[in-house]
Amino acid sequence: MNCWQRLATSALLSLVASTLPGHATPAEAPNIATRVGGDYLVSAIDHVDNGEFRIQFAAVAPSGKFDTLTLHSNHVHVAVKIGQKLRLSAEILSTKGTAAEVAQMVIFVANPQGPVPVWLLSNRAGPRDLKATKYLEMHSPLTDYIVM
Repeated sequence: MNCWQRLATSALLSLVASTLPGHATPAEAPNIATRVGGDYLVSAIDHVDNGEFRIQFAAVAPSGKFDTLTLHSNHVHVAVKIGQKLRLSAEILSTKGTAAEVAQMVIFVANPQGPVPVWLLSNRAGPRDLKATKYLEMHSPLTDYIVM
């Protein structure tokens, strides 16, 4: 693993660790996003209209807040399977009871060489200022990695 991969993994793990103690970080100002992190199971992957997928995640240890996360995306990453346990960090778009819809999330896919961060975006989140997400302040996902 090269130094850039180690730096990115370290930054993402720090982001997840910062959200774990309270299971969610409350928004302090309108420009600050609410984030949640922890261990979740992939509970459903549904293909809905217009080539959109709905991916649902259920908390391994439900706390009564953000127990179910839903991501609407135009694709499903090949490593995401129903029943799979993943560590994730997500930015909340909207909430309804104990469920929430996410604007974006970073999932950590198991790999023999260490967890691999995968960034997933929602189709439902419009363009906005993403400075609230520490990962995005440090990295530009479109230019940091070359997919071969």
